Amino acid sequence: MNRTPAPRAGAGAMQVGARDPGTILTLRQATEADAGHIRTFVCGLSPRSQYLRFFTVAAPPSAALVRALCGGGRRGGADILLITDSEGAVVAHAMAVDEPGTDGPATNVGIVIADHLQHCGLGTLLLSALISRATSRGVRAAVMDVLPANDLVLGILQRRWPAAPRERTLDAITVRPALLPALRSATQALPATFTLPVPRSGAAATSPGQLCPDGGDRAPQLRVA
Repeated sequence: MNRTPAPRAGAGAMQVGARDPGTILTLRQATEADAGHIRTFVCGLSPRSQYLRFFTVAAPPSAALVRALCGGGRRGGADILLITDSEGAVVAHAMAVDEPGTDGPATNVGIVIADHLQHCGLGTLLLSALISRATSRGVRAAVMDVLPANDLVLGILQRRWPAAPRERTLDAITVRPALLPALRSATQALPATFTLPVPRSGAAATSPGQLCPDGGDRAPQLRVA
């Protein structure tokens, strides 16, 4: 296991739900220093999770893939966010890569969550963060390529953008929602720390499915404590 120290949340991190028992997670931007932790994260994903995100089994990831997931090698337009646990391990990765479009810039979005934290709303939280940050950059549309078997993500996108155009390609469904202009230029300051609650019974989670008993796609609320 890679033991390279992970960048920690700074002193200005917002403490969210600090009085509630649960799993402490931090939302922050990725840096090239995260390469080892991102590689470990990808290797820890189940083959199904790897396939749904990368359209192939990606573990062990190539150096080029890890570099791309850190934002390395791009001259701009890549916004990459991580969710890390209290030990600094990556448990979720999200990226939006801006591209020119005929009707203005668009951003290509990809998100993947550790298997034991899926169905907790973290994907919805990351999607909202990426879209908010993209519109503040003047992005006018999002592009998401989703495998037909990924019913969960397709359902989330349908609920959020019911009128978004969809195009069936050879191996995926491409969803292209238009984005409303940002109401303000400022975006949520990062890092932001929040608590993912344990089951309502208060008992510690003993299996992956127990941590998030409700499932669904509701995002955890970033409430300043």
